[in-house]
Order: sequence, then C-alpha cells, then structure tokens
Amino acid sequence: MSWDYNRTLERARTDYDQTEGLTVTDVTREIDFDNISRRHPRRVRGTHLYVEVDNFNRLLRIQEDDPEEMLRRLHILARESSTVIGNDFDGFKVHFQGPKVHALAYRPVSSEVIMATKATLIMLALKHVTTTFNDVLDLTPATHWCVRGGGDHGVSLATRSGTGGDQEMLFLGSPANHAAKILSGTSVRVTAAVAELLPDEFDTYLSTPSSDDSVRIVTMVATQVEALAADYGWTWTLERTRSRLEQAAISHPAGCVTVSNATGPIDKDSLAISQTKRVRGVSVFADVDGFTDYIDDLVRRDADMVEAVRAFHVLRSTMRDAAVIDFDALRIQYQGDRMQALCYQPVDDEVVAVLRAVELAAALKTITDEILPQVVAPEAAKPLAIGLALGEVLVSRMGQHGDPDVVAIGPSVGQAAAIQQRLPGGTIGLSADTYAALPDWLQAAFIRDRSALAWVSDALNYDRFVDLKVSESDAPGLAAATGALGTAAVGPAALLMVEDRVPPHELRPWCQR
Repeated sequence: MSWDYNRTLERARTDYDQTEGLTVTDVTREIDFDNISRRHPRRVRGTHLYVEVDNFNRLLRIQEDDPEEMLRRLHILARESSTVIGNDFDGFKVHFQGPKVHALAYRPVSSEVIMATKATLIMLALKHVTTTFNDVLDLTPATHWCVRGGGDHGVSLATRSGTGGDQEMLFLGSPANHAAKILSGTSVRVTAAVAELLPDEFDTYLSTPSSDDSVRIVTMVATQVEALAADYGWTWTLERTRSRLEQAAISHPAGCVTVSNATGPIDKDSLAISQTKRVRGVSVFADVDGFTDYIDDLVRRDADMVEAVRAFHVLRSTMRDAAVIDFDALRIQYQGDRMQALCYQPVDDEVVAVLRAVELAAALKTITDEILPQVVAPEAAKPLAIGLALGEVLVSRMGQHGDPDVVAIGPSVGQAAAIQQRLPGGTIGLSADTYAALPDWLQAAFIRDRSALAWVSDALNYDRFVDLKVSESDAPGLAAATGALGTAAVGPAALLMVEDRVPPHELRPWCQR
C-alpha cells in the first residue's frame, strides 16, 4: 500500500476521535502500568532515570565483524540491569532503547525523598554493575563498556500508545525528557529537582560540573552504594551482581546468538537472542522537535494536558501507520517523542528499499507540517527532525525473560540517531551511504551540510518527492525542480564525504581517553 494524503488525514481524525472523553487521574498507590489505556492516562510523580552505554556505537565499529557478540553482551547486561532495577531496588523498568535503559522510581508514592534516593542509587549501582560486567566477561581495557546516568524528578503522564498488539508505554512530561538530556561524559548526573530531595547523607557525594551549574554529579564507590541501599531496605550488593553475571555468562556463552538472514517481513513476536535476524536496511529516527518545551509550557496552564495527550496519540498513530502499513517498515520502538523504524523491504532490492525510506521521510514531514495542524491544536503540531542511515543491522529481542525489548543494533543505527539529533525540525538528513544509493533525480533534493555531517533537505515533503519522481525522465523539468530546492549541482562520486569514519582516538572507550 502506498502513502495517500487523504487516507492519512482520515486516519488522524479517527485517531483523535478515539481519545474523546480522555480523563487523567493521579497514581495514589502502586499500580500495574500494563493496565493503563489510551483513554485513561495516569499522572505519576516520580524520578525518571536513564543509564546508557556511552561508547556502544564506538565498540560496534571496533567489532564490526562480530555484532553477534555485541548483542550477546548487551543481552547479559540488560538482564542484570533489569534485575537490579526491579528486584534489588523495587523500581520500574520502562524499556531498553538499545544500549540505554529508561526506568522510573515512583514508590512509595508518599515519599518523594525515597523516590529520588532510589533512582540515584540505581544509577550508581548500574555504573558499578558495568565495571563488574567488564571484569566477568574478561574484556580488554580497549573494549570496556562505559556508562553514564541522568535523573530528573517531577510529574509525568503515563499512557499507552499504539495499535492492537503493537503498543508501548510512554511518559509525557519534563522528567522523562530532561533526565535523558543531561547525560554527559561517563558520570551520573541529576537535576536540581533531584538533588534538593536527596537526604543529607548524599551531600559529600555531590559536585557541580564546571560546564553546567543546573546539574549535580554524584560519585560513590560500590560499598557506599551498598550501605545506603541497605539503610532503606534495598538488597543490591556488588557480590550479588557478580554472582548473577557469572551465571549469565555461563548460560549465555559466546556463540549463543543465532542469526539468520531476513528473507521477508520480520515478525517481532518471534524474535529472541536465539532467533535474531540480520538485514541490510535504512534505520530511520523521526523526532518531534520542540515537543518537550511545548509540554513544559502546557503543564503550567493545564495540569491534565488532555489536548497534548490526544495530539501525541494522533502523532504516534499516524507515524506508525505510515511506516508499517504504507511503507512495510518495521517499527522498532517509540522513544518518548521519537520513533525508530527500519526500512528493509524488499529484502532483495536495496535501491528500492532506500528509495522507500526517503519516501517515508517525505510522508512523515507532510504529516507533521500539513495534516496534524488540521486535526490537533496547532501549537501541538511540531515539525520532525528525521535521520536516515543505510547499513547492516541485527534485529532481536533482549533483556529479562517475560519482559524483552525489541532492538536493532549496527553502526548505521547510531549513525541515523546522531544525524537526527544534529538536525532542526522540518529537516531530513541522510548518511553518505544512503545518499549514494539514491537515483540522481532524488539526490538533487539534498545538499551537503557539514555541520550536520549529512546530506540534508528542508523542502522534501511528499508532493515534492512525487514531482521529482515524475520529472525523472525530463531533464529540463528536473533542472527546474533542483533549482526550486536551492540545491547545488551534485555528483555522488565527487561529493561524498566520509562523515562516518571515526578518528582513531575516538575508537577508544570514552572512559579511557
């Protein structure tokens, strides 16, 4: 099925109507987040945290010939991280975004001090978990995994978005976004909102980075984390972690990841470490630019954020339907206000798959620029920043048994995400390999942007894509279209730049520099 403007507009209107009567209530006790529905989101006060393997993509480049081993290691670390979060500290794991875990501390609902303390200790514990992980797996210093953490406290809305069985939990609000934004270096960082809640015992462990006085760095050795955890009745110890990691390394030995080439549509439900798919395709990251600021401003005027939640459901549904239904892409996951997808079909025709990925990006731009403003509050219709990168990836599900997360790993995944993060809203950016795989008539829509390290267009919506395609066999028409885009003359062989070639010193783990 191809993309159609009017059909998408009708979908958006239907999605909006389905949230009519949406009501927001407070979380007043421990709840099962699986019971949260689209029309009944819950307001949650708590501390959001992210812990990320900062050098994961650099290590993938070093071990590009053995991504299966990187997936095995990530699976082992994810399992232990889930156990630490959920069992040792009674936190709530939201999901793994590849090498980054998102979690929430919201219990007990009567004590914000304990929420902030729990979240901070989880991040510190996971930092020590990773050091032990390096030791148990006998990794060389050059291949050590290094992590960083970020935490923020406040109120967010928990809701569920998606279609049928293709749904995910999401949290709207400042804490869920700002916790990720303060990740930096290899330290554990918290916002002032968290630092102010931490008990006096933390004072000697807090410092202020010279680059940002709005956050605090928290530093503790493992024995100090263990002691404070025990004071609050939490059970984490480094010895427990080591024992579990040693057992995991035995039960998931080198070579346990079984990979087969994808020959058609990938069924996410059938994925596992032992049933991983390898495929060459285009990783797509589409992020709503400015939605965090919109939410922050709206909270001050409307604590329920009803219209924001309705707009977000429409946005996610229309983006998902365009990717999955109209372009046969695989939606990997939602990451807050960002969607990650993989365009890989047809699996036997890379040129067509790449072309369809760019066509999807053009359709997504039209959705947010033209369709959403007709359906939701205009101020909620924010533009997308879209990054695309071609490459071979492994698609699998990993983590704790019974609660796995779909992941796609490969150098191109991190590359697409990085391109997206460097772009302003309303812009599509391509890696060099993606650009090189396009036909000449579509290359004409992009210019080289050195600051974004990508081939970029801020004018390629769906209508322009169709116009260029129609002009394919008409040289004068193509020249006119190229001029309209303000594009310089391009030639893939002459202008391709090696933005993906990492300088040798950057191949070393961040913590070793």
